[in-house]
Amino acid sequence: MKKVLFLGLIFCFLLTIPAAEKVSRLGQHPFYKDKDIQPGDLKVIAVDKAGDVKMGFEEAGNGELVFAFLEQIQKADIQMTELKPGDTLEWMFFKKGRKVNVKKDVVYDGKKPVAAYTFIIFREGKTYEFIVPRICGNISLKNTREIPAPVCALNVTPNEVEAGKPVTIDTCAAQNTLKSTVEIKDATGAVVKTIELTPENCSAEVTLDKVGEYSVVAVGEGQYAMKSSNPCEMTLKVTEVVPIVPVTAVTSATRSGMGKYGTQKALSFLIEGGPGLLKGTYTGMVWARIGLQFNLVLDTLDFILAAGGGIPVQGAPWKSILMGNALLNLHAGPAYVAGGLGFSTKDCDREFKKGGIDLVGEVGINLFKADTSIGSIFGELRAPVITADRGFEHNHKLLLGFRYIF
Repeated sequence: MKKVLFLGLIFCFLLTIPAAEKVSRLGQHPFYKDKDIQPGDLKVIAVDKAGDVKMGFEEAGNGELVFAFLEQIQKADIQMTELKPGDTLEWMFFKKGRKVNVKKDVVYDGKKPVAAYTFIIFREGKTYEFIVPRICGNISLKNTREIPAPVCALNVTPNEVEAGKPVTIDTCAAQNTLKSTVEIKDATGAVVKTIELTPENCSAEVTLDKVGEYSVVAVGEGQYAMKSSNPCEMTLKVTEVVPIVPVTAVTSATRSGMGKYGTQKALSFLIEGGPGLLKGTYTGMVWARIGLQFNLVLDTLDFILAAGGGIPVQGAPWKSILMGNALLNLHAGPAYVAGGLGFSTKDCDREFKKGGIDLVGEVGINLFKADTSIGSIFGELRAPVITADRGFEHNHKLLLGFRYIF
């Protein structure tokens, strides 16, 4: 009993599946009575038989397609083809008397191919391929295909740039597009630039000279003028141009405007002088030197070359001297210490007094700083070195000085 019931259900199910309808002869019930229809006649059919065409589409279950059909057939690319034995059709409509009839799931079962026209109609992401036999004008839907929707992609690099500098815009990651149209809009919404990119040429450089915030909007276009619907917008900020200062100007500005304590220029002149003591009986003298100061490290290290002379305040056996220094000058805030070598000539006619090389040390402090000038005071010790028979006790010197650097 169960087996009989199961077989009955299968039989009922098979009855509900529509069988393919075979058509072996065409021309008996033509939709358009002309046995040699030309491509131009299809456009006439759409106009003169619009009511019947609408009725046929509605009967076939594609009433939503009729207006796209009537409009697009006027510009459709109509091609010659053949309806071959065994070809299948989703439906075919024809006229029997004055009534429009439709056959669905059609199989052409003729003995030989029939000349026909074919063309494509597009609507809402789908293409509909039609075939119309020349012998009867029966409008037939051969197949329906889904067209992949275009997907837009947009990249703006960089998204913040100085005015006049290039920005790269690319749509290279877009899908199913034939082209992408990119619009650059200012803050008011006005379009200032439009770019058209393709998959083969998917990036371009643009420059904007006006400072402000811009929106960059792209739309991808695919087959049959389908437009992308996904969001595809970025913001581009254009800023003021930052002046590029030449390296020499930076160096000059750094040296002239940033030094707090030390030499402010790469090369400065100096004048220094003051009282001093000549060892023997610590006879007083006045002295002066002129020189150059080379800045090695800003606010930290200088090199000083100076030369001059001294005049004792007493007469014979004391006599005037010449002296010079080569020093490294190290800053610690406004204070500084210096050290190096110098020379001085014989300052007295006694035999234990001799001229020669001196080891020079200084300790000082800046008193004022005005623009590129500095004034400081310092103490200096000159001790004899290297020269034989030139002892410290009789040949060292103590100096107090004022230095002006400019």
